[in-house]
Amino acid sequence: MSQFWDNIVKFPRFLISVILGLILTIISPFFVLFRKPVTSFFFIISFTGLLVILTAIIQKMLNIEGC
Repeated sequence: MSQFWDNIVKFPRFLISVILGLILTIISPFFVLFRKPVTSFFFIISFTGLLVILTAIIQKMLNIEGC
């Protein structure tokens, strides 16, 4: 029975490591874009535009007044 509880205690650490591995795997291709100044500039502009558009959409959906 103690082996069962040892496995249960190890599960959260395993879950965190799997989630961090997934996030790093998804994000790692974007780090290549920061090697050249031109691509990093366009990436930052695109990412900022995406955040602005998503913020506007969510504010309209939830009927929240913006700044």
